[in-house]
Amino acid sequence: MNKSFIKKSIILFFIIAIFNCDIINCYASFENLVPHEIFAKKIFLSNQIIPKNVGDTIFFGNYEQNGNLSDGKEPIEWVILRKDDNNNSVILISKYILDCYPFNGFSENATWETSSLRYHMNNVMLNEMFSEVELSCILPTFLLNSKNIFNNAYSGEPTYDYIFIPGIDEMLAFFYNDNFVNEARINELIKPNDKRVCLATEYAINRGVRVLGVGKKYPKAGNYFLRTSGLPGRRIWFGNVYAEHFQAFVSENGAIKPDGTGINSLDDGIRPMVQICY
Repeated sequence: MNKSFIKKSIILFFIIAIFNCDIINCYASFENLVPHEIFAKKIFLSNQIIPKNVGDTIFFGNYEQNGNLSDGKEPIEWVILRKDDNNNSVILISKYILDCYPFNGFSENATWETSSLRYHMNNVMLNEMFSEVELSCILPTFLLNSKNIFNNAYSGEPTYDYIFIPGIDEMLAFFYNDNFVNEARINELIKPNDKRVCLATEYAINRGVRVLGVGKKYPKAGNYFLRTSGLPGRRIWFGNVYAEHFQAFVSENGAIKPDGTGINSLDDGIRPMVQICY
């Protein structure tokens, strides 16, 4: 067993442990809300979540999805990735790619910590998706933002976020039925996998998400960004060489692409994650 694999395994076990911690009391930032409204929302969530298992879906929040802006937002469907009955919390990932937004809207390098996508999701998208009462049920989640396990790319300092996108570590931790890690399991990440395939909503497609198209097994399957940094590279434009930075992503067929796509790419989707208490 080589040192590189041991290091990767330690990182992965640490991220799994982090996501199994009790994080922060969900009432902390919402003292002015009417208690009975919060209680009613938590009862509604409890009735949805308690009978469900990992892999099942629930509805929470609203976002434009069908591409028809005139009929309002549609309920967001989330997949349960982890359920903690002791702390009454669940980690969720959206069932569909919900939007299209560059990881960083500028040419310079950025990690998740400093990206324009993180700012947009936690300041704009969050408030578009959830009411104030729903926001009171969201737990700020500690994200390790560990290095890319395939190429050692630095992915930024740890952060706390109300809403975020998955990293390579979470894709391994949550998209299998156990926490067993070996070199073969890690290498499975770069192969096509239906569990990681994600379809884009009509709204996300209208916003620019590139999908496989007619004739494919999943015509509306699209790429979606990961929080993990990819490798830096070069781009030639009209004879000039520019430095270009890349972000890891999941391809339309569910394969992890650790070296990544450009951080200012305009056709990669956003698949949010949140942690909520009920």
